[in-house]
Amino acid sequence: MSGHRGAARAASSAPGQAHHKPPVCATYRWQFHKGFGFRDATRLVAYLAELGISHCYASPYLKAHAGSNHGYDIVDHMHVNPEVGTEAERQAFVRALTAYGLCQILDVVPNHMRVDDPENRLWWDVLALGRRSRFAHYFDIDWVTPERPYEDKLVIPILGGFYGEVLESGDIVLDFDAAYGGFVVRYYDHLLPLAPGSYPRLLAEVAQSVEGLGPGDESIGREISDLIGLFEQAASEAADAATAAASAGLVTEGVSRMGAWATGHARCAEALKAVLARYNGFEGAGARRYDALHALLEQQAYRLTFWRVAGYEINYRRFFDINELAALRMEDPEVFAATHELIGRWIAAGDVTGLRIDHPDGLRDPRGYCARLQDWARERRRADGATGAADPGPLYVVVEKILGANEALPGDWPVHGTTGYDFTRLVSGVLVDAKGEAGIDAAYESFVGACDDYAALLYECKALILHTILGSEIYTLGLALDRIAERDRRTRDLTLSAQRTALFEIVACFSVYRTYVTADGVSAADRAVIDAACAQAKERNPLVEPVAVDFIHDLLLLEGLDGRAPEEQDEILDFVGAFQQYTGPVMAKGLEDTLFYRYNRMVSLNEVGGDPSRFAVSRAAFHEANGERLRHHPGQLLATSTHDSKRSEDVRARLHVLSEIPQAWGERGQWLKARHAALKGLGGAAPSARDEYLFYQTLIGIWPLRHTPETWTDVRGRLKDYMLKAAREAKGETSWVKSAPEYEDALVAFVDAVTDPKANGETLAALAAFIAPIARVGLWTALSQVALKLTVPGVPDFYQGTELWDFHLVDPDNRGAVDYTSRARILAEVARFDEDDAAGRAGSLAAWLARPEDGHVKMHLTRCLLHLRRAYPRLFAEGHYEPLQAEGPEARHLVGFIRRDEEALALVLVPRHYWALTRGGQRLPLARAVWAQTRIRLPAGLAIPSWRNVLSGETVTPAATGAGSLGAATLFAHFPIAVLIASLEGRGDSRG
Repeated sequence: MSGHRGAARAASSAPGQAHHKPPVCATYRWQFHKGFGFRDATRLVAYLAELGISHCYASPYLKAHAGSNHGYDIVDHMHVNPEVGTEAERQAFVRALTAYGLCQILDVVPNHMRVDDPENRLWWDVLALGRRSRFAHYFDIDWVTPERPYEDKLVIPILGGFYGEVLESGDIVLDFDAAYGGFVVRYYDHLLPLAPGSYPRLLAEVAQSVEGLGPGDESIGREISDLIGLFEQAASEAADAATAAASAGLVTEGVSRMGAWATGHARCAEALKAVLARYNGFEGAGARRYDALHALLEQQAYRLTFWRVAGYEINYRRFFDINELAALRMEDPEVFAATHELIGRWIAAGDVTGLRIDHPDGLRDPRGYCARLQDWARERRRADGATGAADPGPLYVVVEKILGANEALPGDWPVHGTTGYDFTRLVSGVLVDAKGEAGIDAAYESFVGACDDYAALLYECKALILHTILGSEIYTLGLALDRIAERDRRTRDLTLSAQRTALFEIVACFSVYRTYVTADGVSAADRAVIDAACAQAKERNPLVEPVAVDFIHDLLLLEGLDGRAPEEQDEILDFVGAFQQYTGPVMAKGLEDTLFYRYNRMVSLNEVGGDPSRFAVSRAAFHEANGERLRHHPGQLLATSTHDSKRSEDVRARLHVLSEIPQAWGERGQWLKARHAALKGLGGAAPSARDEYLFYQTLIGIWPLRHTPETWTDVRGRLKDYMLKAAREAKGETSWVKSAPEYEDALVAFVDAVTDPKANGETLAALAAFIAPIARVGLWTALSQVALKLTVPGVPDFYQGTELWDFHLVDPDNRGAVDYTSRARILAEVARFDEDDAAGRAGSLAAWLARPEDGHVKMHLTRCLLHLRRAYPRLFAEGHYEPLQAEGPEARHLVGFIRRDEEALALVLVPRHYWALTRGGQRLPLARAVWAQTRIRLPAGLAIPSWRNVLSGETVTPAATGAGSLGAATLFAHFPIAVLIASLEGRGDSRG
């Protein structure tokens, strides 16, 4: 198997040297946008290669809404985002990756598109033609709305007030813009097209205005007459979806010709201006002057509404509650083909070798989508012949699926695993000290004055979402459910109100993001979730109609489906699909974007994919989860920071330390509360106790390692921005939908006053003394987190910049520029470790550990273990995983395991709970005395004469530390984490 290692090493050699496509050993996430494009990435490929990364993991870079800093708001699937770079620059980036032996994983956004942008020609066509558009079936639109007076119209909630008021204020105007399709409706930055049927009337009025201006070129009149005929034909053909394409072609031709005469003939331009003035209310007086514009708007395929209407009456599926992102019907083969064409070319060419699927829970059938994706990718790679094999095998695919604590990724999805939120929860859990839970509970309850019932609070948060920002979907689901009930004499007496109430309760009681029931059947796991939710719905609300719950229960489990007529089966499957697409956003908004900002017991646990009600994870559970991942999804990503993280990995690691000092933390929290009581606004009500408790934890979490006036100014600004966002997300005293300016102003003023180095300097000095040892211990905890990520089964994933210390909060705080100049310098310095002699290596480690704040120690750990993975790809991809047992006084502080294949054996030993271990950081760096008689028991019969300690460069022999075991003091003599490697090639059975 040495050829594996040799090829892997060659992959990091100089540009242009022969290489092969490496396995996915480690990924590095880059956020592409206007400030970081292909040129920037190309210059940094060599840096990633030296770090030890195998795959660049790129954010979406198809054409997005102008100014997007993330790329998830795609407007055109057939072109590269011009703000990121040109196609030539993309190709240069790919060539650079290839030259250094790296590959690319691309983030794909199948669920939605940005729609408030004329660059989205698909949506523009739907706005112009309504359900007759040839693209109407691309989007998940509920055109049939019996209880609404505007059936067959798209609800467009963009107005800042009620429609009538906005119209009569003159903010909605008719305009002519040839660049965006002729006549348009303009509302500030929003543009909407007019239907082809609106053009003849407007052109006729232009013709009349031209005649009224006096004698002139008769050709103008003929041209206008021709255009009227052309648009009448377009409107006629648009009446049939089958001829909508021809209609679109006529409109394009007509608009082009209009642009020519409108700009080429002064009299036409003047006449057009006069017509627009009449419609825009410049002539006449009173509200009646807007009648013509109102009548014109009533003829369109859309209905402009107050933005707050979206929570109750919007009729297209969105990405969560974001009105600007409309959901695609990816289950439609035409939609799939049209949106994946360009990515398919890149896969066929080998430019992209893996995909990350964004928000699969938004799809009607995620498993079906992934299966189609694999078939599609296989066909393209086979057709291109790039693989040189008849069957190129499955494409590397990971899905952004958030799993509950007791939930597993469905086994029939043809993917390599998730993007790693579940690992974040797992590694955080094993690093938190379970013994501190009671003390942390006491500190929290004493500060906020309440004892939270987590389950009840989650229900409350989800109910709030159901009542407000996602209320329109429950309305639509209720209508669909009522139509099904009406078909059956046993259920037709169920009122619409009873059905909606039952739906509401079932969704609010769902324990996971969603189920995956299809016509193919119902899994045991999905059945259990639905059974439990329905049972809880009956228990929680005595007013819910049990028969209505049972009716929905049977539909969700497809009970009796085979006995129904085909059209009824389709209707039920559509309802079940829509229901499943709905529960995910409710959970996401209720849990991640509400409860995580209300339940502030210990905020390092409030992470995407986390369950803050579960305080810690035992070592046994940690090892069991790692073994399960190796058996089922060894290619899954292992994430500790992502672009969606609520807090970066190093912030969480620092806050984990509070679990070891709950009493001291509780006392300090009360001291801060008393010291700052006079700074609170609104009679002491702002900030609320929950917000204040969150603020102090956040302040500890991002307290700068190096305190200068510049860093403190930055921290103060970030804290104010974060706390304002957090308060709005909590939806208690204020919210995004209905802000409370007085509370927000008082909150920001409080943060500003507390962090004022002049006015509050004495308190800040005392706080700095309290935080200093926590921060130092937190760095060691963070190192343990990195070591575990890089050695357990799975693929370690790095978010941009986190190879050094990173103390950022939720976006947009975590999307700033990364200083790669300093990172490249530090990487070059730690790389010299490989060339040093034993004394040089020991000296370097001692220096780095003495000043951990500069980041060399984290970079060294990261680089060493990434290079180890690259040297032994099979060992870490497939190698057996076996937990180790520690013995002695500090045994509880160690997490250890062995990775083994026929080629090599690695032993990993990682400390945790450093506060007690080091007496509050006083014995850092870890000395031999810390470990005393603590030892690691080796598996029976394991015969390894010597190991190489990857992180210190030392040779370790069991004979020197005791037969059948290794002494922790020896292993940690020069570095706080031990990773030992031994080659088994030519040795036969490693058990002797």
